[in-house]
Amino acid sequence: MDLDALFADLGMAVLYLVISLLGLAVAVGAVVFFFRREKFGDFKKYFIGIAAGIALCALTVFTYIKVASDIDKNSYGLVFYPVLAEIVIAVAGMLAILICSLFNKKAVKIAGIVTATLALGGFIAMMVEMTKYYKINGAGDNFNLVGLIVSAVVFMALIAIIYFIGDKRSISDTRAIVYGAIAIAMSFALSYIRLFKLPQGGSLTLASLLPLMIYCCMFGTRRGTIACLIYGVLQAIQDPWIIHPMQFLLDYPLAFGMVGISGIFIEKKVFKIKSRVDVNNVLGFACGAVIAITGRYICHVLSGIFAFASYSTMTSALAYSLSYNSFAFVDLAIAMAAGIVLFMSKAFVSQMSKSGDAGKRVAAESVEPDFDDDDGFVYPDDEVPVQNEIDSAQITENPEDTCAVEDNCPVSENTVSEQLRL
Repeated sequence: MDLDALFADLGMAVLYLVISLLGLAVAVGAVVFFFRREKFGDFKKYFIGIAAGIALCALTVFTYIKVASDIDKNSYGLVFYPVLAEIVIAVAGMLAILICSLFNKKAVKIAGIVTATLALGGFIAMMVEMTKYYKINGAGDNFNLVGLIVSAVVFMALIAIIYFIGDKRSISDTRAIVYGAIAIAMSFALSYIRLFKLPQGGSLTLASLLPLMIYCCMFGTRRGTIACLIYGVLQAIQDPWIIHPMQFLLDYPLAFGMVGISGIFIEKKVFKIKSRVDVNNVLGFACGAVIAITGRYICHVLSGIFAFASYSTMTSALAYSLSYNSFAFVDLAIAMAAGIVLFMSKAFVSQMSKSGDAGKRVAAESVEPDFDDDDGFVYPDDEVPVQNEIDSAQITENPEDTCAVEDNCPVSENTVSEQLRL
């Protein structure tokens, strides 16, 4: 069986399935909204569940086919298995956090710490195995190692800055984790619908980054950056073209991690234009998307200059890399056109605002310096604050002494009337 041909046929099948489901969802959603509006909330939950299920099924099938077709080629297993292990750690960690959220916040924090520790260990193991792969295949002397290392370090620092620029939000928020998993799965499924594929990696897709961009706009820059980094690692399974660990960082996690900044303008509410049509979200999305994809483009260009110069068909490696990686802007144009149409819909923006929390800043005075921060969800071990009750006899006998102890002293109606008589 020609697995590559099967891969292409399944991509087209997923494309037609997604288009059909979107049309069906719009038609059914319109009927429910106008005739049974009280059931519209249930309809959205069902639609999200169906979309997530299809995306996960597509992810599983495509991953299996990719393993079957590529695992025996050279030493590809040294790259595939560590990347797959890192993804499994991320998925298992998200599931563990969701399960722990049903019990208490301490369990959520413990699950988060364990997941982060395992992910760090998996990342180190992945880099070690990629180094072995690089030595076995002898990608050798055709790249600039210093340039790759400096570029990777600079973009690591840049993504760290982007992360801390975002508003502080709970990473273990249950809703954010669920929507993040759905966005990653949908983007990964859409990335298999390729309009054009380039010879040394890279392809035009059907707005594959749009779900992640919308997620960044809904749940903020910090959560969006983490989701995009995970998606970047996932891309190493779908379309691997790896000749060195530093090149892997630039072309995959760091390049797609830059997409996390796409929601920064909506999160910070930069645009405040008053008009009949709400253009603030449209401008925020468009500007964020342009900056995000420009960052991704620069990562690919640096990788092309320092790692793929030997593949150049031009005299200048810079000119070759600039032209070769320009596909990123065509990919941006497709995603941005679809995104602008969505953000011009009042219903979509309203639903996005209700589901997400980006831009809804927490008042500084309401945040207490406590290690057990509230993430917006009620857990079984949460204690409901109860006002201290004061004995009514103490108030009647000596109200002045009682008020001296309690700042907010409740004054009874009898006490007020007695003071008015005096």
